[in-house]
Amino acid sequence: MACGTAALAGFLLVTLRLNPTAGDLSIRVPEQERLARLIRVEQRRSADLRSTAEDLRRKVRQFEGAQPGGLSSVDKGLAGTRAQLGLVAVEGPGVNVTLDDSSLEESPSGNLNDLVVHSGDIQAVANALWSAGAEALAVSGQRVVPTSALLCVGNTLLINGTVHSPPYRFVAIGQGLKDGLLADPLVERLRDDASRFGLGFEASEHDKVRVPAYRGTTAVRYARPG
Repeated sequence: MACGTAALAGFLLVTLRLNPTAGDLSIRVPEQERLARLIRVEQRRSADLRSTAEDLRRKVRQFEGAQPGGLSSVDKGLAGTRAQLGLVAVEGPGVNVTLDDSSLEESPSGNLNDLVVHSGDIQAVANALWSAGAEALAVSGQRVVPTSALLCVGNTLLINGTVHSPPYRFVAIGQGLKDGLLADPLVERLRDDASRFGLGFEASEHDKVRVPAYRGTTAVRYARPG
């Protein structure tokens, strides 16, 4: 996937602090290699944060389950908030959508960029699903929440601090999502390109699909004036 940066939902402004000792980011190293090293450093840090967050959530669930008398009204309200924020897995009728790079070695147009999935294609599918009424969405196993963003790094997709390669798989919960997806003008154009350049595009409806819970950090980081 050759692509630029595209925000999917909400916003996420991440401030990356270069740690020379962790990534050995010397100014003599070519910029592309420094970026690759920085991504690896941030991946490890993100994985550690996800593990810590999941451990804390597990302890909270254990504490709630040990309380006598069941959930109070406050607890029920917190449970509803967690569901709205995507912190719990959900199941229901919905669709699966898969995008993949072409298997062709040469493009009919002569441009090899036509043979890969771009960030705009991923964004088009995700936005079309939201517009069609999706109640929950995951991309390549990562729950999409208000602070999620799709970041294209070379030929990979960075979402919620995890890196993914094609094929890109979408799972969305909601009624009538497939019809709304296919009626979207940008998705219709993507399907035309898929037919012309051999890109993978599949969409199927199911009586029951599962969208996993968001496992990343819920703390919002933002830029501060100097």
